[in-house]
Amino acid sequence: MRIKPIAAALLTLGTLSTASLSMAGETEDRIAELERQLAELKSLVSANSEAASVAREATVVNAADIEEARPSKKGTKFQYGGFIQLDMAASSYSEGKPGNDLIEDFLVPSLIPVSGGSGSSYSTTNMHAKTSRFFFTTATDTDAGKISTRVELDFLLGAGGDERISNSWNSRLRHAFVKWDYDEGKSLLAGQSWSTFFNVGALPNQIDFVGPVGTLFNRQPQIRWTMGGLQLAAENPATRLNFDNGGSLSTSFDDFHEGIPDLVARYNGNMGGLSWSAAGILRELSYDNGAQDDSQMGYGLSLSGKWMFGKDDLRFMFNYGDALGRYLGLNSFNDGYVDASGGIQTIDQWGGFVSYQHYWSDQWSSSFTLSMSAADNPGGSDFAPAGSLAKEYQSAHASLWYSPAPRYSMGGEYIFATKEMEDGRDGDMSRLQFAVKYAF
Repeated sequence: MRIKPIAAALLTLGTLSTASLSMAGETEDRIAELERQLAELKSLVSANSEAASVAREATVVNAADIEEARPSKKGTKFQYGGFIQLDMAASSYSEGKPGNDLIEDFLVPSLIPVSGGSGSSYSTTNMHAKTSRFFFTTATDTDAGKISTRVELDFLLGAGGDERISNSWNSRLRHAFVKWDYDEGKSLLAGQSWSTFFNVGALPNQIDFVGPVGTLFNRQPQIRWTMGGLQLAAENPATRLNFDNGGSLSTSFDDFHEGIPDLVARYNGNMGGLSWSAAGILRELSYDNGAQDDSQMGYGLSLSGKWMFGKDDLRFMFNYGDALGRYLGLNSFNDGYVDASGGIQTIDQWGGFVSYQHYWSDQWSSSFTLSMSAADNPGGSDFAPAGSLAKEYQSAHASLWYSPAPRYSMGGEYIFATKEMEDGRDGDMSRLQFAVKYAF
């Protein structure tokens, strides 16, 4: 009877031993598998480390290449933009065909034909995309302040094409300048830009490229210093004079100026919704045709601004001086005239406009502009061909803009402009103009 418990115990012990041996074998297999997996993991880590090292080396090489190819100082911000615009204009001239087709692209007051020509009216239709524009700017922060640049082009006034086949108009330089903001509210600009004498912010929102006949409008090389609202500038001089050519009118343009640059002082101010600008210019007019030469000082004054009424605004400009000349209305009047003794005589001139812009809704707006300019020309005894000088210009503009999406707009404008000569001859131009514009 005692043999059975002993046998059972021995049997149980044998079973446990067998199970232990089996478990030990499985444990060894698992350890081996873990060791194999660990070896594979080490191999992958090593491979990844080598790849990362190669990638770092490649990144360093690429970064070096980028720095070597960088066109400007590291940290320079680049920006480009502009707009595409199609202009379509149907024009009618009361006194015949203009002598220069530049007036087909935008209103040039001096090119309006006057009576004494063919005596019959002339109508024309013109479409072009030459108003389209492109600009490129940079801005770099330095220890001395921010330095920025701008280059801007469009395609107006360019030769190199015609309207028969390709309309391949050359680009032209509008702006090219560098500006150094060396302190808060203080800067120095050098290059070509809008004349400091001209307050661009007051220009009406019309479709025509320039707009009212009485506006200042000028871009030229200059150096300009700004401190707060005060601006002082020295700008490129040029003189255009009328001459008595044996009783008939002739003109001379002096681009070999020997005198001082045009000197401009301007102050910009704000009062509530009104932003305004007062400017003065001092010019030395000169000529030298080999046989005679002379120089004469002249001046110009301008007051302009923009007055906001919610979204609407009223824009205005009034200009007066005895040497406004080429600054007023795209050189509507010359800078002066040369009398019989060869001396330069200046001419009192004035011009201005008032323009109201109204928003009918967020998408619809209109601008209405009235403008005029005039010159106090010499009498016949002082200057024999005085009757051939322009005496007065007037223009009226009414436009309607529709903007269905940001920066995209379509508009139409009606323009009526007149020109009167000192001897009583006159003429007018009417134009219906449409435009599609997208700014980018």
